[in-house]
Amino acid sequence: MDVNQWFQTIKEHNILYVLSVLAIAMVLDFFSGILAAKWMKAVTSKIGINGILRKLASMILLIFFLPVAFLLPAYAGMTMLYVLYLGYLFLEIQSILENYQKMGIDVEPFKRFLIQLKEMYQKKK
Repeated sequence: MDVNQWFQTIKEHNILYVLSVLAIAMVLDFFSGILAAKWMKAVTSKIGINGILRKLASMILLIFFLPVAFLLPAYAGMTMLYVLYLGYLFLEIQSILENYQKMGIDVEPFKRFLIQLKEMYQKKK
């Protein structure tokens, strides 16, 4: 598979949109984490730098798996990539909700929404 076919396949599967949403969730998680730390009066430069480094390392790893997904036969690689990205997105959303909860915001409506969304997705399968 040459580079043009590789880019075309990525565009067809809209995987970059999922990666973009994931990047936005990472930014929201980072800033909500900073706000939660300020709220709890636990802001330190070490915590902030660790957060930045973890997000950066995660994004590098997620981007690394884009070409790796094409080494697997058929669409197994793309399927695994979607599972990886969506699983990580779910963890980012959970982290954002935890940060909001630390600030005293009621997150139960969001949790119920996520549960309903998960049930609706499982019914489609």
